[in-house]
Amino acid sequence: MPRKSRPEKITAGLTDAQREAVCYGEGPLLVVAGAGSGKTRVITHRIAYLLEQGVLADGVIAVTFTNKAADEMRRRVEALVGEEVHVSTFHSFCARLLRREIFRLGRDPSFTIYDRADSVRVIRRIVKDLELDTSTFAPGTIMAYIGVRKDRVEGAEECRKTALGVVDRTFAEVYGRYEEKLTESNALDFDDLLLKTLELFSLCPEVLQQRQERYLHVLVDEYQDTNLPQHLIARALQGKHRNITAVGDPDQMIYSWRGARMENLMEFEEDFPGTHVVTLERNYRSSGNILRTASACIRNNVFRRPKELRTERDDGAAIVVARFADSYAEGQWVAEQAGELVEDGLSLTDIAVFYRTKLQSAPVEEAFGLLALPHQVVDSVGFYDRREVKDLRAYLQLLVNPRDNESLLRIINTPRRGIGNRTVAKLQAAAEARRQSLLEAVRDAQQLEGLSSRAQGALAGFLKLYRELSELDAGKVAALVKQVLKRTQYVERHPPDQQADVQEVVDVFLGIVRQYDRRHPEGGLMGFLEQAALVSDVDGWNAQASAVPFMTLHSAKGLEFDAVFIVGLEEGVLPHRRALEDNVYGSEDPALEEERRLFYVGMTRARHRLFITHARKRTVRGREEEALPSRFLDELPEEGVERLPGEEPAGAGGSAGGFAREMEYVLKRKRVSLRILEGAGDRLAKGVRVSHPHYGEGEIIESSSLGTRHVIRVNFIEHGTVTLLLPAEDVGPA
Repeated sequence: MPRKSRPEKITAGLTDAQREAVCYGEGPLLVVAGAGSGKTRVITHRIAYLLEQGVLADGVIAVTFTNKAADEMRRRVEALVGEEVHVSTFHSFCARLLRREIFRLGRDPSFTIYDRADSVRVIRRIVKDLELDTSTFAPGTIMAYIGVRKDRVEGAEECRKTALGVVDRTFAEVYGRYEEKLTESNALDFDDLLLKTLELFSLCPEVLQQRQERYLHVLVDEYQDTNLPQHLIARALQGKHRNITAVGDPDQMIYSWRGARMENLMEFEEDFPGTHVVTLERNYRSSGNILRTASACIRNNVFRRPKELRTERDDGAAIVVARFADSYAEGQWVAEQAGELVEDGLSLTDIAVFYRTKLQSAPVEEAFGLLALPHQVVDSVGFYDRREVKDLRAYLQLLVNPRDNESLLRIINTPRRGIGNRTVAKLQAAAEARRQSLLEAVRDAQQLEGLSSRAQGALAGFLKLYRELSELDAGKVAALVKQVLKRTQYVERHPPDQQADVQEVVDVFLGIVRQYDRRHPEGGLMGFLEQAALVSDVDGWNAQASAVPFMTLHSAKGLEFDAVFIVGLEEGVLPHRRALEDNVYGSEDPALEEERRLFYVGMTRARHRLFITHARKRTVRGREEEALPSRFLDELPEEGVERLPGEEPAGAGGSAGGFAREMEYVLKRKRVSLRILEGAGDRLAKGVRVSHPHYGEGEIIESSSLGTRHVIRVNFIEHGTVTLLLPAEDVGPA
């Protein structure tokens, strides 16, 4: 395909600093890109520039951290030069490499990629087999221990040798058994994708040499978020030509809990001698007030590369900081403000709501729902964790990898086919004794002692089903999924009252599979399973949907919106309580600085409007607790910031007894009054007759508690049932 542009067109419109980075020649290059400074533009234009200079598309590899970012880079480069280049995430790159080369390590290329839930189930069985105390050796805690060790490139044997004390030695023992179980199931977890790639490079230098000769240029986006294995992979790939471009910003490093090492970027010049450094300080995204406010906050961090972001935009609207009585009043106000922005002409997708943890979304979701404002909770991993989706994926994974014991355990009696826990336990014992996979144990079930004829018949039926599915054409994944659904009667064999909900999830899954078939006609079943295993939260955001996205601050990385709401600026929320508990260095504590960076990332997603909210009370771990304003609020400047007192919950007014009294609440951004006509004195309870200025008269048919709020459903004579949100103290018992 002919190229669409010339070098001068590629560099047109770039600032001097951007052009310096794009047109840099040979050798290591570090681009310190401030928030909104056009780093994606620099990476894609640099790739296009290299291609125009004669570098073949196959000679360039770019790595980023989400599938969405990779797709965007590919599209931009193709638009510039008409050629496709290899852009992927680290894990996707390693997965594809291992599919081709892992046989050199004695492993089967049809390996399954286990997610965290799969891994935790494996560990839970190991803990049970070893009869360990789960209060000390909780599977989740052990999984975190293993993750930290893998981030440090420490194997189980090394951990055993360096273990101190009984607890540490037990953790190392479980780590070793976990690795054995993964090998038996021909499975890798996410960390293994990176570690097995490093092992391959170490034990099979010819594989590394082939990649080094092929890739003349290696470009890594968000370098501050790389962990040690990723840093080592990038360093290995550029080893021959030393043409590595790293783009990142220490002020946006927010993934230390995933093993990200700030040192990878801060010490880049030491790791790659002769590095040329370009700093991008012009911000193209945010108004002056937003940029000034975010910069004032992040300057309180010590561990950073000093830079002064500037913008040519005007100051714009003031940043609004508002305080509320509780999280429900907070959510109500956010929904009102979002509705007003939409009335003023902003599209729903130009507005976003950010929070520190996913649990904070409920009050805001509730308020948006009551105002009929479309919204989307960005959490694709949550969808892939749905029971129905994991069941279907397990069927597909077992077809690709017959040794996948986790997948077999999940579906052997799903839907129910008369294979009970005792039968499964006997299969597991036989498989372990014979050093077989569970599927092989099913095949030999007739030889197992102690199995009833009914159990043997059920196992024979499952084996027959598996063989039938194995013979199906796996060319189009959607067609294969339909056959799995048909032959297993997956939906039909659920209880009748559940079938509609199950079918809804299945339909969404089929839509995803069909989309994969269209986009990747040559990808096949293994390609789809690989993509599904490596999905991230933000990959599930449908930017075309007409809805306000709700997402965590971590998921918001790399995105931008006209208006941003950041909720929950309280001590223990942002900064998170874990950062405060671990704070041993005072204001310079690394955990506290990362929380500040997270707030900075959220603020710098906003183009024109930024709203920051906090509450006096918030429900934490099921209990309503007093909340203190976040220390980060004290770091915001006075200039360009408007601090509002916020709103209390609507209070009770009027008199008691038989007198009608008015109660204020918010509906469609207008304050209107609900008048009690008769019944239950002045309490809003089931059976009470009320009058509404828009809907007329009606009767309360349901009253239920939601924290410090109550939801009542009123059956209005002329308008039917309407749901209303009210302060709890004004509502009588249901």
